[in-house]
Amino acid sequence: MLFMKYIYQDSTELPVQRDFIEDLKSFIDITARVIPLENSIIEIKCKNKEALHELNNRITGMDIFEEKLSLLVKKLAKDLGTEDLMPCADAILIICRENFERNREILEMESRKIESGAAQEYQKIETKVLEVLTPFLISGIYGAEKRFELFSSIGGVSGEMEGSVSGLQYYYKLWFTEEPLTVERLIGSLSLPGWTKTGILRKEEKIKMQDLSEFLVSSLEYDSEKNVRIILENKKANRKFRIEGGGFKYFVYEDEREITEDKELGGYIDIEDLAKIPVKVQNYLRENLRTYTLSKVLLDEEDAVSTNQIFDCLKVIAEQYGVIVHECLARGHNKEEITIKMEEADGTRTEKYISKAEMYTRLSDVGSEGVEIAEILGVDSRAQIKDSKYLIA
Repeated sequence: MLFMKYIYQDSTELPVQRDFIEDLKSFIDITARVIPLENSIIEIKCKNKEALHELNNRITGMDIFEEKLSLLVKKLAKDLGTEDLMPCADAILIICRENFERNREILEMESRKIESGAAQEYQKIETKVLEVLTPFLISGIYGAEKRFELFSSIGGVSGEMEGSVSGLQYYYKLWFTEEPLTVERLIGSLSLPGWTKTGILRKEEKIKMQDLSEFLVSSLEYDSEKNVRIILENKKANRKFRIEGGGFKYFVYEDEREITEDKELGGYIDIEDLAKIPVKVQNYLRENLRTYTLSKVLLDEEDAVSTNQIFDCLKVIAEQYGVIVHECLARGHNKEEITIKMEEADGTRTEKYISKAEMYTRLSDVGSEGVEIAEILGVDSRAQIKDSKYLIA
C-alpha cells in the first residue's frame, strides 16, 4: 500500500489525512440528495395533518350538532307540554343518532386510513434517507469519537459502530468475513502465563506460557482512543481470558482472576506486545469489513430522521468541513478555489481542487437549505467562517 500525504498549498499537513476534496464533493452530493427527501416527508406530514384536522373538525361538528339537536327537540316537546310528542321526539333522536354514528365511523375509518398510509410512506422515505447517508457518515465525519463492538461465532463476525460529535450520533450494523475470528487472525501470535502441574511421579505447579493463537475472539470492543476489551475462549469454552486497557496500561484476566496483579504470573506478561493490539485491531476493522448499514441517526438524543432534523445534522458536518475550507482558502494562492496537494511516497505532488462557485451553484440548487450549508462552509461571499471549537483531527 503506497503512502500518501495530504497537504495544503503551503505544504502544511491537513489535520485529517484524507482526500478532503473528494469528501467535500461527497458531502455536497448527499446534501443535494437527502434534503429533498426530508422536505418531501415534511410536505407529506403537513398535508396529512391538514386532512386529519379537517376530518376531526367534521367529527367534532357532528358531535356538537347532535348534542344541540337533542336539547332542541327535547325542549320543543317540553314547551308544548304534551306527552304524545315524546315518542316522536325520541324516534327522531334515535334515527339521527344512528345516522351520526354511521357517518362518524366512516370519517374515523378515513382518518385511520390516512394515518396508516402516512406511516408507511414516512418509513419508505426515511429508509431512503438512511440509504443515502450510509456510505458517507461511516468515515466522512471528521473528529468523531467512535466505538466498535464485535461478536464472533462459527457463522462469522458481526458488530456495531457508534460515532458521535457535537451532539450528532450515528449507529451502523457491521458484517465482516464469514468465518470465526481467532486470536491469530486478529492479532497474530499471543501467549499468556498460567499455572500447570508437571512431573510424572511428583506433580509440581509451574508457570507455563500458553499459546492462545487458536482461541476464539468471542467479543471485542475498540474505540477511537485505542482502548480495547477482548474476550478469548478456547474451543471447549472451558477457558476464558479477558484483555482490556490502552496505551501501556493493560489488565489481563483468566476467568475473573486478574493475572497482571499476580506477583509471579504478572512478570511473564509482555506489556509491549499487548500495546500492539489496538493497531492490529484497527487494521482488522479496515481490511475485513464486508458490508455495513446505517441503522440510526440521533441529534441531541432525538431520532433525527423521524423528527426531520437531518438538515441540522448536515449543518454540524458543514461546521467541521468549513474549518478546513477556510484553511485551504487562507493557505492557497487562488482565493476562489479550495485546493489541496497530494504527496506520494516518492515525493511526487499533484493538486486537486474545487471552485467556490461550483460548490455554491450545486448547493443553491437545493434551495434555502443548500444556501445555508454553503454559507457555513464559507463558499458564499456573505459567509464569514468563525474560529471553530469543533475537533477536526
